[in-house]
Amino acid sequence: MTNITSIIKPWEMGEVFKRNDIPTIVTADCVLAKIVPPKDKATGGPGSVRNGLVATFIMIGYTDEAGNTIETIKYSESPEGYKFEFPLGKKELVGTKFRGPKNYYRFFNLESKEFYNIPQEKFTVEYAEKFLSEKISGWNNIPDNEKDLAVDEYLSDMFLYGLSQDLVLPIKDGNLEKPFVGLQTKLYRVHTPAQEGEKWGKTILTKWQKGLPSLDGTYNTMSEELATAMLLDYQTKDDKVTTDFDPTTFTEDTADDVI
Repeated sequence: MTNITSIIKPWEMGEVFKRNDIPTIVTADCVLAKIVPPKDKATGGPGSVRNGLVATFIMIGYTDEAGNTIETIKYSESPEGYKFEFPLGKKELVGTKFRGPKNYYRFFNLESKEFYNIPQEKFTVEYAEKFLSEKISGWNNIPDNEKDLAVDEYLSDMFLYGLSQDLVLPIKDGNLEKPFVGLQTKLYRVHTPAQEGEKWGKTILTKWQKGLPSLDGTYNTMSEELATAMLLDYQTKDDKVTTDFDPTTFTEDTADDVI
């Protein structure tokens, strides 16, 4: 009888397995899928816009070093609804951008060709109340609940302005072009793997990356329904990938984060 051990060669029975790791830095095709205040850290529930706004982006593809487009999410629509596929799995496809009262607001004015800075104090409740009291006639006679709503609207617009400039959105005829769910644009995705003692890595999305050309504000539009469904599908399937990275704790290097 043949010596079985002599003919079994496990190392010849396998197939070449290619890892689907996304490079550390890529030009990503991202869709803005959600804009909400950060969660309340005490309760874990919905937070207040007074603490800022978190924009959640999902990467549907990226460009590799050879210039090839790599799809990370495929989607189609049927009578039953949207269907999504994740060719490379769900690892690290979501990133966030945060704008709150402690961020720096330094930007480059494309029209005047000058850099400018908005003081952080103008992103506070106290300044909002002072500003609105000077702009709205009869402010002192307005019910407190209406004042609160006005303050929330002021701060929401201020934080949305910060996000709009992060995305290089224009101001046309004195009107701000605000970020919206379904906005699809190119962003550099810079991923830092988990360090020793950490469970998750960190993903930064930006229009500006050292050593690379700045990305412009060009964007396409995806329906809000599709963008929302895509994020929901990503979050609810069995192979869900989560992260404990809190965007409110991260501050970008504003000296470089300008165009």
